[in-house]
Amino acid sequence: MKRGSRARGRRVTALSLAFCAIAGTGMAGAQSMWDDPAFQLYRQAMDAMDRKAFAEAGALTAKAIEQYPAHPLAYYLRGQAAAAESRWDEAAAAFGRAAELYPGSFAAKRDLGAVLERLDKFEEAARAYAAALAIRDRDELRARMAFALVEAGEEPRAMVELQALAARDTTLPEVWSTLGRLSYGNGEWPAAEKAYARAAALRDDGRTWFNLGVVRARLNDLPGALDAFQKAARHADVKKQADGEATRIREAMTRDSGTARQLRTPGQYAVPAGPSTR
Repeated sequence: MKRGSRARGRRVTALSLAFCAIAGTGMAGAQSMWDDPAFQLYRQAMDAMDRKAFAEAGALTAKAIEQYPAHPLAYYLRGQAAAAESRWDEAAAAFGRAAELYPGSFAAKRDLGAVLERLDKFEEAARAYAAALAIRDRDELRARMAFALVEAGEEPRAMVELQALAARDTTLPEVWSTLGRLSYGNGEWPAAEKAYARAAALRDDGRTWFNLGVVRARLNDLPGALDAFQKAARHADVKKQADGEATRIREAMTRDSGTARQLRTPGQYAVPAGPSTR
């Protein structure tokens, strides 16, 4: 064997032995980045969250952040721990920081929007939801953004989002009932009737049936209004009111058209508040 070949062989053998030594040490010690203090503390915090020990989880995430100030996972978990104890300001700060450190995080921006709603900061919540939607479009989240816009007094913007969801034939009844309420407020009776009817078809809800009855009475659809009020009366929360309106409709249907027209007088019916957006 040539001298050069023997030298190359020794170098290859040495490298192979070195590699085996490193691999062997790694296997024996089972060391990884997750064993570093910042991540050990984060894992302990996760275990505390699983045990619903939220204060402990918050304390552990604080220690993890001391070890690694740019730790988006620790900030996110800190937000979850704070939210679990209704500490909304702290949760908003933590989720906001997680979103800053990791701009591509859908979850951080979504959850930031939710806690901002809890703080009645609806305009800011809508912005957080919009940022999350730019990452991942979800009908449920778009609906939350629309509800936040309604609470912020931005009803025209909310209508755009709700109508977009309606165009997709969303199966979220809250979208349709809110769309019905806004259409009713704008005096758009046919649109309100369509929206409330869709909401009622998706979920048997007393308030929705009652509102549908009111709108149908406005449209002078007395048989349709009676049917809606009767279905509303099956629900305890609106039974008394629905029974009263059903009686009025029956009486009107047995009288002349003049009485029936009176039922359509603006202001005759007061539509109950729409679905909660909180």
